Amino acid sequence: MRNWVSAAEKSSFLKWFLEQHQLKHKDVRMLLEHILKNHHILENLSFVETVPSKGRTFVISSMHSDKSGFVYYYNKRKSEDVSKALGDLMSNPAEKIYVKLHFYGKQSNHRYLNLVESQTNSFVQYKQFKEYEKETNFIIEKALLDQEIEKIRMQIDEALDQNDKPLFNKLVERLQELKNMQES
Repeated sequence: MRNWVSAAEKSSFLKWFLEQHQLKHKDVRMLLEHILKNHHILENLSFVETVPSKGRTFVISSMHSDKSGFVYYYNKRKSEDVSKALGDLMSNPAEKIYVKLHFYGKQSNHRYLNLVESQTNSFVQYKQFKEYEKETNFIIEKALLDQEIEKIRMQIDEALDQNDKPLFNKLVERLQELKNMQES
């Protein structure tokens, strides 16, 4: 998912959302229409999948969702009063706003998923990368070891064909070392 989404993309999606989905709470339509009319509010709006601990968050649900119709999180408080949320939005239009939507089909709605802000912090990404790196290195080392074992086996066959006992013994010894490495 990407970091920056234009106000035009947010506006287009919210218009589509209002056209396609019936909201559980009818006053939420007024709130969304107010957001749509104010470009500067759209600039500060981010779509999220988890409610951030700081900032103002609107959780909005369509009729086909089993979630509450509207919840407003602000200053570590929670309210279901749309007029409170609209009042705060009008009096503080420059503050960051987060919107979490619940509607049928959102997990497969690419338009919506492209708007959702990634909240994975860089430390978590770094840990994940290191884990993937370790797994990848293990797979590569195993493949290289398997490849070398196969090469030694072919050389053993050649030594047998040529009746070269000293080379055969040396290769069998090396094969045993590689197999021991493979088991550990």
